[in-house]
Amino acid sequence: MIDMSNDQDKMTDMQNYFRTQAIGSNKRNRTRSTLIDSAIDVFSEKGIEEASVHEITAIAGLANGTFYNHFKDKDELALASSEAIALEIAKALDGRMSDLDRGVSRVVVASWAFLRITLSADAWARVLVGQYLRHPTTEAAAFRYMQGDIERAVAQGELDVEVDAFLLEQIAAVMMAALRRMLRVGPQTEVLNRTCENILRLLGLTPVQAEREVARVSGHALLESLERFTLID
Repeated sequence: MIDMSNDQDKMTDMQNYFRTQAIGSNKRNRTRSTLIDSAIDVFSEKGIEEASVHEITAIAGLANGTFYNHFKDKDELALASSEAIALEIAKALDGRMSDLDRGVSRVVVASWAFLRITLSADAWARVLVGQYLRHPTTEAAAFRYMQGDIERAVAQGELDVEVDAFLLEQIAAVMMAALRRMLRVGPQTEVLNRTCENILRLLGLTPVQAEREVARVSGHALLESLERFTLID
């Protein structure tokens, strides 16, 4: 799935990511996935506001009428695209963290890796940020994974925090601010670490505790392996 390198062939694969994943499924799923891939391409280049349905369907090789069989309008497609991106990365990370039981460590690893992997696919990062700025929301399925990791840490007695929609909104705001920053200046370890520390502080840790937790995880073999993690084989 996502490649951390700059290989052009891999980037081409990313442009066809969801339609590739839909191979073997029914025609409706394949068409929907094609529209999502095409939308990501157009949204990342022109911005969601400036993109048109016609541009999306032209790249997809589909008629405008086909578009409206799957989506009510461009806004619905933008939401579906951002949710598909976030959920795909979150599911993949959750699978890779299956042997990591400690909730606090899972929060740090997942936050750090989610940002780093998203940034490796520039178009995906731009769509996530663009959609968030238009309609901030934490109702997407991807947030269930973050919520689950926080609740695990609470159950383990390492956090004492109410896990509600407002808390998730605050975490999302921190992560999107980091994505926006690194889209401008490139991935930076300092920004990644500070983001994880700020998330832990939102969860009730002191600055010293948060810094210690991030330092503790930074040398974890899992985090090092995620630097080479690819969604595309």
